[in-house]
Amino acid sequence: MVRKCIYSPLSSGTIEEMKVLITGGAGYIGSITNALLTQAGHETVIFDNLSRGHREAVGNSPLLVGDLTNLRDINEVFEQYTFDAVIHFAALSLAGESMAKPYEYFHNNLLGGLNLLESMKRHGCKKIIFSSTSAVYGYPKLVPIVEDERIAPVSVYGASKNMVEEMIHWFPVTSVILRYF
Repeated sequence: MVRKCIYSPLSSGTIEEMKVLITGGAGYIGSITNALLTQAGHETVIFDNLSRGHREAVGNSPLLVGDLTNLRDINEVFEQYTFDAVIHFAALSLAGESMAKPYEYFHNNLLGGLNLLESMKRHGCKKIIFSSTSAVYGYPKLVPIVEDERIAPVSVYGASKNMVEEMIHWFPVTSVILRYF
């Protein structure tokens, strides 16, 4: 297959056009990422349950509404499309709320991540960018935090993100982990 090469303002040259699945792509960070990727010439597909995202935020990208905690839903996406990579933003993400609702956070974040990784494996998608958090560090000894700081989450949210990071390492994927500060 011949791939179109495009110029990326984020690189020093050209990059291949990619087809990217963005989970949670109707949310704030996901929708901005989607807009930037489509502006750069990449083809995107959005998968979101719309519990916290907005249909209007996806622009012209295809939106598939489904639930990552249902393996069948995400498998249907991979049966319908072939992707070069996945950017995984779909998660519950409020540290305070996670302490009051631990079941919901572990269920959504862990099972959603696990189902996504399993579906990627089944369908041969080998690249993932995972939206994690600085909350995996808990109360760091030094600020600014360096990447090799001890992982010691103090919230269910931080713990769930750390557990998904650990899961990623056991699947046959190349990964980039983003930790927001």
